[in-house]
Amino acid sequence: MDKMKDTTQLTSTIHSKIHWPAILIHTGHDDLIYLANEQDWETEAQGHIDAMSQLFDSSGITYRLELEDIDNGKLNPHLNWLTATEPLELKQVLSSVRHHASTLGHCCTAKLGANTVKQVLDMMKYLEES
Repeated sequence: MDKMKDTTQLTSTIHSKIHWPAILIHTGHDDLIYLANEQDWETEAQGHIDAMSQLFDSSGITYRLELEDIDNGKLNPHLNWLTATEPLELKQVLSSVRHHASTLGHCCTAKLGANTVKQVLDMMKYLEES
């Protein structure tokens, strides 16, 4: 599916369950998006969503996006985040963060390590701010 256009309104019935900050992960892509809060989600994530997107929140829960088709094959502007049936493990998220750091020009990314979800999110915050 094509990425959604910037004009699409992003809403979710599960926003109250998401613990911010979170990381927006695109399967098969090294680029990640750090979302400090729901406001970041509403502004930064627009135009960066596709059917394979996942959200990894600060409680370690993985959400997958449910996109519902509407008339003429266009995407429903109401996005539903559902708890993923195959959650990401911390080591998978850390691997994605390493690849993301590499695309930003950081070297020695193999040495990046984290034992907790908070450490991974702190690392992402640092990468986004530097």
